[in-house]
Amino acid sequence: MRVEIIQTSQITSFVGIRAISLMSELGDNVSHAFKELEERKKEIKNVTNLEVTYGISPPNYKGNKGLLDFYCCYEVDPITNLPHEMIHIQILPRLYSVTNYKGPASKTYTAYDFTSNWLKENGYEYDDVSYYFEKYDEKTIRENDDDRNEITIYCPIKKKES
Repeated sequence: MRVEIIQTSQITSFVGIRAISLMSELGDNVSHAFKELEERKKEIKNVTNLEVTYGISPPNYKGNKGLLDFYCCYEVDPITNLPHEMIHIQILPRLYSVTNYKGPASKTYTAYDFTSNWLKENGYEYDDVSYYFEKYDEKTIRENDDDRNEITIYCPIKKKES
């Protein structure tokens, strides 16, 4: 795995389906949300790339024993009318770590562990005021635990204060 640091420079808009559940049930709910997103993609205007979807999560995962949100989305530009029962998220410009993960979907957590260690070793920490997101494209294999699966993970970060 490899971690890069990037600074985004513009507001990015997303439209999609919200999955909400306890962590133990989140996988099934996310699968259903992505299926609904695929079925309803024609309702979403100005999608930048129909081959790329995003999984977006607010910074409420760490240690949360309650309900969690996860948003299954397409990037749009510009945002227009929001389809019925869909959500809209805008992500502001900020500093991100970008981790390229290759391996089974069930082991994606190892990329977060790797990123956490890399950040500590390189003077960064998570900036839990913004969304985390994963980018899924033609190299992503969600259906089964395939070793060829690839995901790009974006985590909001900041320089560690001394």
